[in-house]
Amino acid sequence: MGDYGTGLVVFAVFGIGSQAMLAAYFAARRWLPRQEKRIGWLAYIFALFGLPLGGWLLLGGQSWKLYIGPIVLGLWSVLGIVVDLWRRVEWRAPINWSVFLPYVVLYFWAQMLLWWPLWDVWRAAWLCFLVLFTVNTLLNLRGHFGHNRAGSES
Repeated sequence: MGDYGTGLVVFAVFGIGSQAMLAAYFAARRWLPRQEKRIGWLAYIFALFGLPLGGWLLLGGQSWKLYIGPIVLGLWSVLGIVVDLWRRVEWRAPINWSVFLPYVVLYFWAQMLLWWPLWDVWRAAWLCFLVLFTVNTLLNLRGHFGHNRAGSES
């Protein structure tokens, strides 16, 4: 692992943890539909911790490369909690562009801003993130375009 400061270790653990939570959620959507809502809440709540974590990294003098990703993931979580869990807005089918665009943009940039900084400083964490990101992306796509519920065709 090398000699990394606490900020980088916390950043990496948070990023990898967020990928694990998303993989669990997308897996539940596919194979455990009764647990989907509960795990969805947990995934959004976990991501919400990006806001205080990003603030802590910022106030601790860390590079923007470490604090911006958790903050963007936290903002994505706020939007997701409001539209998916609280207000239950149907925005995926048909696509409601006023929700879809900010949701996807925040999600994409959060993932990239949590992943890219690891390349230069901690390749093992970068690789772990990549594996989990690939798994959760495939499960998510499969949920939208493949067998989206346990044993059923879409």
